[in-house]
Amino acid sequence: MRIEKDALGELPVPEEAYYGIQTVRCAQNYDVTDHTFNELPHVIRAVAEVKKAAALANKEIKALEARKADAIAQACDEIIAGKLSDQFPVNIWRSHGTGVNMNVNEVIANRANEILTGRKGYDEVHPNTHVNMCQSSNDTYPAAEAIVLYRMIKKTVESVKYFEDALKEKAIEFKDLPRLGRTCMQDAVPMTFGQVFAAWQSLVQRNRKRLEKLLPEYQETILGATVLGSGMGEMPGYNEAVYKHLSDIVGFEMRQAKNMDEVIEDSALFDGSQNNDSFIYLLGVLKCIACAGGRIGNDLYIFSSGPRTGIGEFILPSIAPGSSIMPGKINPYMPEMLLQIMQQVISHDMMATLTVNESDLDLCSSTCGSFLGAMESLELIEKGFRLVADLCIKGIQVNAELARKNAEMSTSLATMVSALYGYPIGTKIAHKAFNEGKSCKEVALEEGLIDPKIAEELFDVRKLADRKETIEMFRKYSSLRKID
Repeated sequence: MRIEKDALGELPVPEEAYYGIQTVRCAQNYDVTDHTFNELPHVIRAVAEVKKAAALANKEIKALEARKADAIAQACDEIIAGKLSDQFPVNIWRSHGTGVNMNVNEVIANRANEILTGRKGYDEVHPNTHVNMCQSSNDTYPAAEAIVLYRMIKKTVESVKYFEDALKEKAIEFKDLPRLGRTCMQDAVPMTFGQVFAAWQSLVQRNRKRLEKLLPEYQETILGATVLGSGMGEMPGYNEAVYKHLSDIVGFEMRQAKNMDEVIEDSALFDGSQNNDSFIYLLGVLKCIACAGGRIGNDLYIFSSGPRTGIGEFILPSIAPGSSIMPGKINPYMPEMLLQIMQQVISHDMMATLTVNESDLDLCSSTCGSFLGAMESLELIEKGFRLVADLCIKGIQVNAELARKNAEMSTSLATMVSALYGYPIGTKIAHKAFNEGKSCKEVALEEGLIDPKIAEELFDVRKLADRKETIEMFRKYSSLRKID
């Protein structure tokens, strides 16, 4: 162990550790779970990218000696590459911001000193003086959050599009397969399975586009605001230089937040320091996507129910045994997962709503839960929707014979009779068909209401599932109408 000092006293630090005393204090003070930033390498990578950009910017404006800046940049590159990945023991709860910022500062400083002198320590590079130059935890960490969320949103959009495309393929495949539509779980009018999948695809598509539109917002950040938007401690020329370097490092444009309609100069920086409503908006959109998935999952549950005593019109791929005691039972695992993803994302959305009221005055210091919730929600949707597409949607089969029979036996087909002869006669046909276990077509023929050739067309469930075809039939047989 080595002994390190800070303003509060001394603490032992593991000899082999690249972190220092502030990390040890933070890890001890907030030891509420076993989850640390060692589990979030993508977050640490983003913080290191911000640190590298700051070092290069400070070198460019001659605020930081070149050899120290280069050593800091090299240490950052190692962290970005995944090295030193076990050096971030601060807890993911409460160490949000200052805790993780100082943990990264200390690791970079010790490694930079090692590069320059061959040993750990702060003789040449200090975590606050050099690594944190022109920065505050208040602007550095939000910048890292923006980078992380931009990347995760982009991946999630791609995954949701993949899910959407799988639904589209099924809509095309099943476009001519008739089924019975249902309202309030009761028999209604003929539809096609293509229409079902097309409606699902439309639902997913519009919510995917909502998420995609958020991407530019995460290319804006308050880096350079330092403390509370004041810019205190920032050297001349730093702001312009740091965004140039950061954009080069992360591979996409990053820019400082601006309010185009500002009343007070730099109001976007004060706003960004104080408010976290962006998490509410993001998680609201993610909730929309998750609920779309949940709705589809619930419908898949019902469509595939049975296989002998439920609706049973869908046959889902068998991916695992469904029971430890009932042989042959197969569960709808993928639809279940969509529902569970929805439930988890909804809980994270509620967390984001609560954090707004937990911040106060000039700093939104309570966004830890929102950020963690946003990341988990994005990961669940990104991985979950792709899995469901591959293991479920693409392999769905339709029990076409059963589905057609259900559609043809529906008493709702009496709607065709009521449209031609009035509601009372249609009701009579429906009741007789139900009581005698016959189709509406059979009863209509028995009652002598319709010519057999015309009945074949009027009760064709595939044509009745097509709005244009139905309207054309009414036009074609308008002379049969006996409604005053």
